[in-house]
Amino acid sequence: MPIRVCCVALNAYPAIDPDVPGGIGGIETRSWMFARGLAARGDCEVTFVVRHWQPLRQPSYNGVRLKLLRDRLYAARESLALRLQRTLGFPWLKLREPRLSDALYLPLLAIRKMIVRQPDPCLPARFFEEIPADVFLTFGVQSNSATVIASAHATGRPAVLFLGSDGDLDERYLTQSNFVSVYRDSAAACKWAIENADGILCQTPSQQSKLAAFGRTATIVPNPIDLKQWDDLLQHPRPVPEISDLNRYVLWIGRAESEHKRPLDCVELARRCPDLPFLMILNRRDDVVEAEVRRTAPSNVRIIERVSFPSIPGIMQRAAVLVNTSSLEGFPNTFLQAAATSVPVASLNVEREFLARSQAGVCADGSLDRLAQQVRELCKMPRDPAAAAFARQYVELHHSLDAQVDQLLQQLTAFASSAIP
Repeated sequence: MPIRVCCVALNAYPAIDPDVPGGIGGIETRSWMFARGLAARGDCEVTFVVRHWQPLRQPSYNGVRLKLLRDRLYAARESLALRLQRTLGFPWLKLREPRLSDALYLPLLAIRKMIVRQPDPCLPARFFEEIPADVFLTFGVQSNSATVIASAHATGRPAVLFLGSDGDLDERYLTQSNFVSVYRDSAAACKWAIENADGILCQTPSQQSKLAAFGRTATIVPNPIDLKQWDDLLQHPRPVPEISDLNRYVLWIGRAESEHKRPLDCVELARRCPDLPFLMILNRRDDVVEAEVRRTAPSNVRIIERVSFPSIPGIMQRAAVLVNTSSLEGFPNTFLQAAATSVPVASLNVEREFLARSQAGVCADGSLDRLAQQVRELCKMPRDPAAAAFARQYVELHHSLDAQVDQLLQQLTAFASSAIP
C-alpha cells in the first residue's frame, strides 16, 4: 500500500506553478523537487500544502495534490510588517517606503488583529489535522512547522522536520526566550519544533553538528538537482526580454533581505568591478532593502525582480560567474545549478569545502576585496574544461534527484511504520 506523505512549504506555490506571482528561494525549490520525485514513484502519494492569496489554478501538478491555506491579506501583511519600524517618540512607529495601498491595508489589518486572536503556533490546527497522510514533512524551523508537528501528534501521526538553513539552528533559540527571528518567529516556537519533531533531516554535516546543542540528531539528505529537467531547459531556454542584450555577466540570485542574503554586498562588489556587467535577480522580501539596492546600484548593475524557474537555466548558461554574498545558507541550490552548467561560483562566505571538493568555484572567506579579485579573474579566463567536467560529475554523483528521493523515502517510511501500533 502506498505511503501517504504531506509536504508543507507554505511559500512554494510560485515554484510549483511559474505563472503564479511571488518569490521563491531554496526551501521552495527543494521541497517541490522532493515532492515531485516522491510522487513519480509508484509507492508514494503526495499532498503539498501551500499558502497564497489567490485560489489554486489547478488541483494537482506532476502527480502531487495541492492543499491551499488561503490568506488573502498575506502579501500586504508581510510587506507592512517589514516596513514598520519602532521609534522612540510619538507615534512610536514609522512606515518606511510608504505606498498608496497602505491607506487601505493598515486600518484593515489593525481591525483584524483586534478581532482575530493570534493562535499559539505550538497547538494543533484543524486544517492540518484533517489532511489524510501517514507522515508529515515540514520544511524549515518556524512557527508553522510547530503547528504542523502539533497537528500530526494530535492525530497520532509522525512529523519530520527538514532544516532549511543554518539559521534554523540559531543558538538564541536556546538562550533568549524573548528572541524573535528575522522572519518574526518566536524562539519558543522554533525551539519547540526542533525538540518535538519525530525526526530531523538536514542538508549538511555542519547542520548535523549544530543540532547537537539542541540534544537532537539528524540524518543528512543532501540538496538534489533534477539534471534531466535542467538539461532539457538548457536545450530550450525561455527568453527573458529584459536582459536580451546582456551576456557574460556576473550573476547574483537571492531575496531582498539584509540579514542573510545581503544584496547590498553585491552592489558594493559591482562598484569595485565597474568594468563588469552585473545581473541581480532580486526576489521581493523586504521593500526597504529592495529600494536601497535599486537606489544605490551603480550603472553596471541590471536588476530584475523575479524570474520563473524555467528561465533560470538559460540565464545561468549566459553568466560568466555566479556570485553569492550570503552570510549563511543551508546549502545553495544555485551552486548545484552553476556546477551543472559549467559556470564557476565565487562565494563571499559560504560552502568553502564544497567549492574546493567539487572544483565548482572559490570562496573569499568574508573579504570583499578578495571576492572582487576572484570575480575579475573568473570573468577574464575561460572556464577550465577539466574543472567544469569534474564539477558536473561531482553533482551527478552526490546530488542526483533519484538518489536523494530514495534516501528521503526510506526515512519517511521508517517514521510512518514506527507510528503504527
